[in-house]
Amino acid sequence: MVLMAIDFSLGISWQFGVLAVASMLIFPFFKGRYAFVLAALGYSLVDVVPAIFGAPTIGLWTLTGALTWGLVGLLFTLQKPNGSPLTFAKLGIAGTLVFDAITGPILSPLLWGMSFEEALLGQIPFTAKHLFGITAVSVLAAPFVFPSVKKFLSRINSAALKPQISAG
Repeated sequence: MVLMAIDFSLGISWQFGVLAVASMLIFPFFKGRYAFVLAALGYSLVDVVPAIFGAPTIGLWTLTGALTWGLVGLLFTLQKPNGSPLTFAKLGIAGTLVFDAITGPILSPLLWGMSFEEALLGQIPFTAKHLFGITAVSVLAAPFVFPSVKKFLSRINSAALKPQISAG
């Protein structure tokens, strides 16, 4: 009898899950260029921190992933932060589609030498799992954390935040 492992990851690693939720919660409060830089830096840390402890996690994918996640952070700044589960689901789905489209079928042939067709077909179940995971997290967790994030960010006076947010 073969036992199959149950995957409770909802399609996202815990590092990327934390990054995705933090991005949805925080970046709508930021001005675009700051969200881009912070998103790219945050994504880079997902690879850099394990590398500090000897894991071979840094490569060209770190740069391409960071730039792509920066684009997602910029995309998130277009949304007015309101805390609704629908808003978080929209952000999560849009961010997942943008990130997976760029890093999957577009960049995989360049980074890994596979054909576009292989990359596209391989990306479909991967992205479907990501969409399920990020939608679940968007609806179940993000709205409960949002009020605390909004309260915290409204106390900060920074040029990086949108004026209506930093004013309180």
